[in-house]
Amino acid sequence: MYYRRRLLLALLHALGGRVEKMRLHKLLLLFMKQRGAAAYDFVPYRYGAFSFQANADLVALCTRGLLANHEKEWELLDQEDHRNALKPADRAALHAVLEAYVGMSRDALVRETYLRFPYTATRSDMAARLLNTTEKKAVAQALPAPGPPGLYTIGYEGLDLDSFLNKLLQARVAVLCDVRRNAFSMKYGFSKKQLQGACEGVGIRYEHLPELGIPGDERQELHSQADRDALFRRYAARTLADTSDAQEHLAALVAAEGRVAIMCFEHEQQCCHRGTLAQAVLRLPGFNGELVHL
Repeated sequence: MYYRRRLLLALLHALGGRVEKMRLHKLLLLFMKQRGAAAYDFVPYRYGAFSFQANADLVALCTRGLLANHEKEWELLDQEDHRNALKPADRAALHAVLEAYVGMSRDALVRETYLRFPYTATRSDMAARLLNTTEKKAVAQALPAPGPPGLYTIGYEGLDLDSFLNKLLQARVAVLCDVRRNAFSMKYGFSKKQLQGACEGVGIRYEHLPELGIPGDERQELHSQADRDALFRRYAARTLADTSDAQEHLAALVAAEGRVAIMCFEHEQQCCHRGTLAQAVLRLPGFNGELVHL
């Protein structure tokens, strides 16, 4: 079992085995901050901090018969005390969080996370009710200054879904354009339906532009940068030559929305066709904006 899932099970056991979903996410956030090396990242969601990866792990634990998923609560079915399997430092971190926060009401707990981590409240429906004017200003200032208007590129290699979304949110990206030919991934969160739902959940529009991708059979046998550069030259000559409408659509999105990101897998844009695509869009007549690699 993944160690991060043992952290979830240990927290659930320590909370008595049945916990409101919103409350669990807030305590999990505090637990991750207390332990320092977070096993989960969190995005600002409708009720504050939320981890898509933690939620997926909870669902996976239900599939294994260890949890039950009720409408508003998670119920622990497994009787093992997973605290015994935690590293001593993690047991201490869990104990500290429970001592400090377990007695709080739900609203008090949510408010505490907003005060300590105001970024998590930036999309909250509850902040207006729970925070005073000064505290709301801190939330408004929690996001970095907007990046310049233009075309952004991002790859999800090495990122979980929550970290990926936070990069987009902190750059104030309005639209994510998926330029994979086949928007499927074995990695949780990056297949089309999952990714679209997650983006829309945090206020980012998602579009899939498969015509701007490269067929999988052409991505085989790429052993060096020279191999990749040759592929990208063929991509420019074949695909980009025939997809002017899609490229102009990207330019129009930038003009209308300000910050638009194109995404694929590779972390380094020079190893990905999106770098070649981005340069083609920048050369379009009338394009006005910068190129930013996240």
